[in-house]
Amino acid sequence: MGALREEGYGLGCLLECAGLARSSYYYALSHPKAPTRPELWEAAAEIFSRTANGCGHRQIAMCLRAEQGVRIAYKTVLKMMREMGISCGIRR
Repeated sequence: MGALREEGYGLGCLLECAGLARSSYYYALSHPKAPTRPELWEAAAEIFSRTANGCGHRQIAMCLRAEQGVRIAYKTVLKMMREMGISCGIRR
């Protein structure tokens, strides 16, 4: 939307075409997406690379808790793995 606004299109018209509320647009501008727990990415990648097919989010979460002493939920590890672009090859 930023590029179209620079070309001279009005914000009201763009939001109407997109079906987006003005408040939602400004909320998205003020809250950019941040990576999930970037300080743990290197440790998770190392745990993932230990086996040939990798390991799943539950196994990585368990290893992070045991080895690093980190409090982390397995759903957070799953989200982190999606952002990193890694997935378990065992069940796929």
